[in-house]
Amino acid sequence: MKTLILLSVIALFPLIGMSQENPAAKEIPYIEVVGTGEMEIVPDQIYISFTLKERYDGKTKIGLEDQEKEMKKRLIKLGIDLKDLQLADASADYIKIKRNKKDVIASKDYLLMVSTTGTLSGVFEILDEISAFNADIKRVDHSEIKKFRKEVKMQAVREAKEKAGYLLEAIGESVGKPLFIQERESYNEIQPMMMKTMMSAMNTDQKEEEQLPELSFQKIKLKYTVFARFAIK
Repeated sequence: MKTLILLSVIALFPLIGMSQENPAAKEIPYIEVVGTGEMEIVPDQIYISFTLKERYDGKTKIGLEDQEKEMKKRLIKLGIDLKDLQLADASADYIKIKRNKKDVIASKDYLLMVSTTGTLSGVFEILDEISAFNADIKRVDHSEIKKFRKEVKMQAVREAKEKAGYLLEAIGESVGKPLFIQERESYNEIQPMMMKTMMSAMNTDQKEEEQLPELSFQKIKLKYTVFARFAIK
């Protein structure tokens, strides 16, 4: 019986070898291409960071609460919803800074979101008028960024299929079903803010006749790439 089983196993080896001799015979012919999708969008979420500090006007101390009330009043007048204003560091209400080992100066760091460049310009005017410090544009974003990412990725896949189609058409073939699609990660999706002139700091020593800088920044640029493999009909 053992001899019979051994002979049966030996007889199977040639059949297995025959099935693996020519794997290319069963391989589906394919074409590999790369597709890219791009889009530029105007940001509708512009985040401004700035600081308010206790200060003196002559011998009169102007506290944080008074400055904050005045700032909020002016922002509301500009049409800004105060829910878009928040402390930059939610865990700290304010920071105390020692000066000359005698006075203690309190300060608060804020983050304000605006949606248009017109409002942005108005906010910088207000910050200048109330003598805010370190006013800067922290970052930009868009409220529908996820939808736009999806559209760009779909665009990249469509371009890949289109490219495979006209490349195969050149040799009299046509594109078949997709066999493999892989998204290539993009790490430079949102370009940094580019300012023609940056308002880096504002203080009480600024002259009243000094003009505010011109604001200009780049659009958000989305770019995604996919690697795709399509069967050749």
